[in-house]
Amino acid sequence: MAPRRASPLLALVFAVGLAAAVVNFCSVAFVGAPAQGAVRGARVARSVGMDYLLRRGPKDADPPLINTASVSGATHEISFKKRPFGIARYAPGSDGNGAVVMEITPKSRYPGDPQGQAFVAGVQPGWVLKTVNGASVDGVKLEDIMTTLDDEVLDPVESLSLNLKASGVSTDFTDKGKGSDKSYSAVGESTFAFGGAGAAELPITLVFQEQR
Repeated sequence: MAPRRASPLLALVFAVGLAAAVVNFCSVAFVGAPAQGAVRGARVARSVGMDYLLRRGPKDADPPLINTASVSGATHEISFKKRPFGIARYAPGSDGNGAVVMEITPKSRYPGDPQGQAFVAGVQPGWVLKTVNGASVDGVKLEDIMTTLDDEVLDPVESLSLNLKASGVSTDFTDKGKGSDKSYSAVGESTFAFGGAGAAELPITLVFQEQR
């Protein structure tokens, strides 16, 4: 009795299965399993809060972070009478504390321009903030320093977001139950604690120190 010949359909199924096995083997052999390692964010040293740095975060061209408590250059005392002072961006120290000037508004647009104050006073990128109204900021978190200075030029969207927070209104749109929504606070009253401190009264005197 002659042997039965395999059906074309069975042969096709066998060929497809064999091809799938070959592809799977090649994927593991040449590509390899996903690497097991630390998440990139876990290796970032700049672990200060998200509020200020989320808007004014570090840039690729920034120099390495420094220990702000160890600088020893000349000091400069400057008084500011209006906000904003004209310092466009600060960076924290290497431990997340302190504040280093990174950018200033490069000119004074008109006499008495608030944003030209730092430029007119000669503030330079790289200067380290040491005291605010006589109080040392060594060991103070950057976001707390920025709360005290209250010195940031915001675009309309950022301003709206912070104003809503200051009024006690939630901006967390993932809260489907709206359980965190609150009524607006009374005029002049703020329930938003950005770092747990309030803005310093003007005029405000800052002491900067050059890096040496």
